Formats: sequence, structure tokens, C-alpha cells
Amino acid sequence: MTGPMILPGHEGKEAVQVESSPFEVKGARKRMKGLYADSWLFMQVPILNEKGEIQMETDETAEMPTVERLGKFLRIEEWYGQEPPELEGKFVLVEFWATWCPPCRRSLPMLNAWAEKYGKELVVISICETDRNAIDEMPGALKGKDLTHFVGIDTQRRSANALNVWGIPHAILIEPMYGGVVWEGMPNQPEAELTDEIIDRVLAIGRKNQ
Repeated sequence: MTGPMILPGHEGKEAVQVESSPFEVKGARKRMKGLYADSWLFMQVPILNEKGEIQMETDETAEMPTVERLGKFLRIEEWYGQEPPELEGKFVLVEFWATWCPPCRRSLPMLNAWAEKYGKELVVISICETDRNAIDEMPGALKGKDLTHFVGIDTQRRSANALNVWGIPHAILIEPMYGGVVWEGMPNQPEAELTDEIIDRVLAIGRKNQ
């Protein structure tokens, strides 16, 4: 998965519901409705084993509840500062990052702000590939104690590797109906940023699907 991408002809337009996925994924759910037509992505997050290896999809996994699917995708060694979040019925923003990465550190206040602004509908999770001590003492003014969104630690990069993430920070926005990715990219990449406007639009579509 690479992105963010917009379907031709949909640039700047409000997303609408469509009846099927804009592309086919072998073994994935065949019955998808209420998708987000402004993005070609809409692939369900993969199911991973404990090693982070992607597991083959079956008819059974295609119908797996989203929370269960997310539980098998978000491979976390430990949570930093908070208990695991409640994901039922929520959109989930996941950002992969590391403490040695300056653009990652610059994105953390933005994640805090989104967690505060959208907390009733959106769970914000950052997954760090460096350890607890590195988060405690990050370079710069912001330290681990200042992070108010959910922070997971996975030094093995299992979820990130499963998505072939090589450049960080890298984020995916997941909808709650099927566990489908509706936005993906580097959230602070110039001219391709993830913005409040995009999140507002995605959440508005989600409300229509409830």
C-alpha cells in the first residue's frame, strides 16, 4: 500500500458511498459497502501472527469483527503511559515512528491535538520502533511524558514491516466497519498532509454509515 492517492476526477470533491471496492484483493471480503470513493485504498488491514507474518485471508477472516482484526494487526510489545485503547466503533489513526526521526518528533504534537479534538470518534495511536527509555528522553523539548495520545512500542516493527513501511512518520487511517484503510501516507509531507479537513470529511462519511 502506498499513498495517499485520489481517484481521478475526485480531487477536491466530497467523498460519496460506493457499492464495491475500487480494486480486488485475493481472499479479501467480497461484500463491501459504504466505502470511501475519494481513496483507492480501502484494503482491510492484514492479520498478523506473533512474528508479524501476514496470514492468508479466508471466508472466516473476511467476516472477522473489526476490533478482533485490529487486535491481530496492531502488534505491540508494551503500551507507554496508558492502558490499551478501546477500539469498538472508532476510527483508528496509526502512525509509525521512531525517536531518532526529526519529522516524527515534529508530528507528535499534531497527534496529541487530534486525540484531544476527535477523541469521541477517533483513537490516535503511535507505534514507536525505539524503546521506552528513548521515548522518555527524546531529543528536543517534547518528552515522553508530554504524549497524550496512545503510544505503543514495538521494536520489532511487525505491523510496520507488514505494510512495507520504509519512510517514517507513516500513518494509516482505518474505518470501523471493516477495518479498511481509507488514508495512508506521511502525514506531514508537504502538499500531501493529513489535515483536520480530511479527518472531518472521513468522520462525516462514517456517521452516515452508522
